[in-house]
Amino acid sequence: MTKNLILTLVFLSTGLFCFRFSIAQENPLSPGNLYTGIIKILEQEYPSLEQLYRHFHANPELSSFEKETSARLTGELEKIGFDVTQNIGGYGVVGVLKNGNGATVMVRADMDALPVAEQTGLAYASKVRTKDRQGKEVSVMHACGHDVHMTVLTGTARLLYKLKNDWKGTLVMVCQPAEETGGGAKAMLADGLFQKFPRPDFCLALHISPNLPAG
Repeated sequence: MTKNLILTLVFLSTGLFCFRFSIAQENPLSPGNLYTGIIKILEQEYPSLEQLYRHFHANPELSSFEKETSARLTGELEKIGFDVTQNIGGYGVVGVLKNGNGATVMVRADMDALPVAEQTGLAYASKVRTKDRQGKEVSVMHACGHDVHMTVLTGTARLLYKLKNDWKGTLVMVCQPAEETGGGAKAMLADGLFQKFPRPDFCLALHISPNLPAG
């Protein structure tokens, strides 16, 4: 996990969001000022974002068992200033930030890990072993990048809160459980995701690829 990768992904997601809103304002942010402002904040936030990534990577949880991951993301969003609701469709988390009249944008990240034994040799490698839904003891690893996705969501939330004087609208941060088993999104929808919370005009998510360089 490189600094360049975190910075690139958070900048991309934040930049898309701010562009969507800034063009509708009387005094839109210039691309140069937007870039400079985001990079400055990212440099300040990166050390804690890296530690957050390492925490997620070292403490993975299987699909539908994301109790501690859900609690950590709840705390991160509440600390920023979001109105947060837990246990939507299982361990799903929804954070809402209303910032005046404007469109509603949903940013989504998945939380679950895979029953894989980590062999990376990293200092923060997962050593977690637990029982799956069948009662079988398995190793657990964030082998599909959800640790990065959660870090990017948190970084995006921090940045947009700090830039809230430069955009108007509503931000909905969605932390989805059980993506790997295919049921988490359906469970959140069935639990009233789009009825209990502002319905998005735009949805933003991302996925990393180990085969491409950062950027």
